[in-house]
Amino acid sequence: MTTPIGLAPGAPELAAGQDAKKYASTNPVVRRLLDAWTRRLRTVIGPIAETDVIVDVGVGEGLCLERFLPLGHSAIGVEYRHDKAVLAVDRLDGLSPVVADAGMLPIATASADIVTCIEVLEHLVVDEPAVAELARICRGRCIVSVPWEPWFRLGNLGRGKNIARLGNDPEHVQFFTPARLRSLLATSFASVRVVEAFPWLIAEARV
Repeated sequence: MTTPIGLAPGAPELAAGQDAKKYASTNPVVRRLLDAWTRRLRTVIGPIAETDVIVDVGVGEGLCLERFLPLGHSAIGVEYRHDKAVLAVDRLDGLSPVVADAGMLPIATASADIVTCIEVLEHLVVDEPAVAELARICRGRCIVSVPWEPWFRLGNLGRGKNIARLGNDPEHVQFFTPARLRSLLATSFASVRVVEAFPWLIAEARV
């Protein structure tokens, strides 16, 4: 049974520009880590065929999807916040936006060849319903990426970010190690491979 999850406590309902601020960081260390992570992400996703149906759950402003979606390829972008979905559509030609909750995806069962869910699970107060939905709509592979803790928080502390919260971002309510990510995805997927991309984790799961 599908279950609405909503936003993390205290998360703003409107957050347009939030993603752009991160991806446009001028901090050389952050820039280098982001570039290395997106390269690893593209490697894990691998070649995308012209006929592949792509669904990105938590597309945000489209800034991550833009980095691995082939030019001119269509995709479905699911986003909880309407204002972010509007920016994603402006950024990506061929993106079909769907405003929906990660626990209740209005996507047909086994309809996506590649499902991506990038930096989403850490924001969900409950994550198993979302993982079950990712598995339900997937007929091929699902690629998930989350911050790798405690390294992500320590990195924030090292650059003076979120000091009062010991480096934790206000919207992060789930915390992942390789074992915890593998265990969570294994509740709904038949096989899970976790790749380290410091300070993120990337998982490839198959139904």
